[in-house]
Amino acid sequence: MRASKRQLVVDKATVLFSKHGFQAVGVDWIIDDSGVARMTLYRHFSGKDDLIREVLLQRYALIIGSIEVRLQGLEVPEERVKAIFDWYGDWFATPEFAGCLFERALAEFGTEYPKVSGVAIQYRDKMTSWMAELLGDLMPAPDAKHLGEVFMMLLDGATVTARAANDPTPASQAWAAAEVLLRSTKT
Repeated sequence: MRASKRQLVVDKATVLFSKHGFQAVGVDWIIDDSGVARMTLYRHFSGKDDLIREVLLQRYALIIGSIEVRLQGLEVPEERVKAIFDWYGDWFATPEFAGCLFERALAEFGTEYPKVSGVAIQYRDKMTSWMAELLGDLMPAPDAKHLGEVFMMLLDGATVTARAANDPTPASQAWAAAEVLLRSTKT
């Protein structure tokens, strides 16, 4: 079996999970949409939960890699943090945007199922610590950590609002709020 079939299953599952949720999409639906045999899916994934985990791991790598590219060449800490908010705004404007798979995983599975929720928590921790690290050049570490957590909450809210309103502007609104908080913390 070729790796491309495996990736086809992951790609189709990603689209279906994004649009309809993890619980609503069954293995048969994924098999039908990807055009692979049931045996093909189970050769690569022991079950739906393994497939969900792979979808989340690939989404994690894609987002983190994309944001890293966005940050390249930016030296000013505020510009680097703003670039993360801008990345979210660009993501919200894509036709594929259907909300955050990590938040959906937490909503559907809770934190008690680490096989799936562990990747979602890893994403949140990475984003929060990343912002805290960038803010650490502007303020003491405890303040940077706290503000990084608040900025992640702003991005979470912007993501939900962007999906509900089918509007990419909540990312810039979240950045405006983050900027006010950043200025008040620096003074």
